[in-house]
Amino acid sequence: MGDGRELVPGVVGALVRLARGTPGGPGQAVAEVVRARLRLMPEGARAVTAIEAGPDHPGARAELAAAVTRLLATDPGFAQYLATTELGGPTDPTTVQLRTGPTAGPSTVQLRTGPTAGPSTVQLRTGRGSDPTTVQLRVDPATGGARPLAARRGNTGVLVTLALVLIAALVALGIHLGSRPLLSPTGPDFAHAARTIRDPSRAQSVLPDTAAMPGGWRVEGAPRSGTGSGPDVPCLLPDACDRQLAYATVTFSATPLPSVQFTVVTFASAEAAGRAFGTRLDLLDARGDATPAGVPPVGDQSAARTRGDSTAETVVRVDSTLLSVHYAGPGAAIALPGLTPFARLLAERARQAEDGRTPDAAFHATAG
Repeated sequence: MGDGRELVPGVVGALVRLARGTPGGPGQAVAEVVRARLRLMPEGARAVTAIEAGPDHPGARAELAAAVTRLLATDPGFAQYLATTELGGPTDPTTVQLRTGPTAGPSTVQLRTGPTAGPSTVQLRTGRGSDPTTVQLRVDPATGGARPLAARRGNTGVLVTLALVLIAALVALGIHLGSRPLLSPTGPDFAHAARTIRDPSRAQSVLPDTAAMPGGWRVEGAPRSGTGSGPDVPCLLPDACDRQLAYATVTFSATPLPSVQFTVVTFASAEAAGRAFGTRLDLLDARGDATPAGVPPVGDQSAARTRGDSTAETVVRVDSTLLSVHYAGPGAAIALPGLTPFARLLAERARQAEDGRTPDAAFHATAG
């Protein structure tokens, strides 16, 4: 898709219609998401204010176009999301193929996604010559009862997941791709085991600093860290608190609002972190006013909740590390999509720490 510049005219047009108060225009709901995301950037907030004050002013439009261009260029993931909506959804199906084995008889994993008007297909072909084995799964969002917009947003992620499920099932049955078992645990293609973060200072290194954040954000107070649980982070494994190893947290704010709190909690294993992920969501749900919200996939597990109109939280698991990004400010539900780039930033820094590297991922480099 490039840097997303081809989406700019349509996005700007939708934002102008939104500023004029034109009801029911194409992409209105998506435009509200873009507007909330722009408000998390200083130049974006200025551009939104200007276009709302004068939707027909050429200077305001130019400033808005520049802000949208910068947003899409620095956040490829968000641009990719917009490309699946009314503001830029492709009309032709997309096909991704993974081919393994010798060229004379390759095996193919084919992922094909298309508009919601027609079914999408995950196709796995194994074997060689004239007698391949084929497993095919067709997904029709219309018959599945999914809302069109939700289907467009989540279709590709669902299909990728289903493709991986198919592959895992075939591996369990002993089916091979090419001349080698798929993902042989002892082979060179097997993913390396993540390193558990045990030291509080190492957990604290996962937190972003000012240099890693977009312009306009400042640290409210010094980062805090410790072992196990503490006043900042409760024990998320009530029956096994000793498996909760370390935590770290820091809060950033943008003048005058909002604020975003980053929290890192590490565990003895990915299984323990997975249970803690569920516990964290249970704690949020137990407050009574929490509402589940959809977010793009981040890390190994991700979910989000909003509470009223003033708080939102995205929770992510990366191997044995649990991460959360907590938003406090006006318009939490609308601002929630803007937390995804921050969650991706935190997830990438966690990956770096688990790989034994010094976390240095920055917002502009990891938002996609």
